[in-house]
Amino acid sequence: MDPVDVADELSVALRTIGGLTVPEWGVQRVSPPFALIPLPDQISYDLAYGRGGDRIEDWPVMVLVDRPARPESRRAIAEYGAGSGAKSVKAAIEAHAYTACDAVRVTSCEFEVVSYADVSYLAAMFHLDISGKGA
Repeated sequence: MDPVDVADELSVALRTIGGLTVPEWGVQRVSPPFALIPLPDQISYDLAYGRGGDRIEDWPVMVLVDRPARPESRRAIAEYGAGSGAKSVKAAIEAHAYTACDAVRVTSCEFEVVSYADVSYLAAMFHLDISGKGA
């Protein structure tokens, strides 16, 4: 699995959510709501005989909304964190037909206030389990 190719496909999946932007990594000027897709901390290789399979057990993906203390921000981030629905990150990511990997599953979501480019946002941090063939 090439992690950049997987990240590109995750971006495509997230862009199916109306109104959600997915800026290029490292961009400082963003327009909320937006998603960030960093590279994973770890990739496990060769989980089967030879180069049979690779796995990323915890790939983080974040969705951020502005004005973290406002009730409308709480409602908005809850829609992204829902298990289903038009704005569900889990539903969008798991519905995509991936070619850069074999399986993508959203395992959990947590909420917190984070800072990006010196601005505070209410964030939903999604944890993904991804597996694919070794190359």
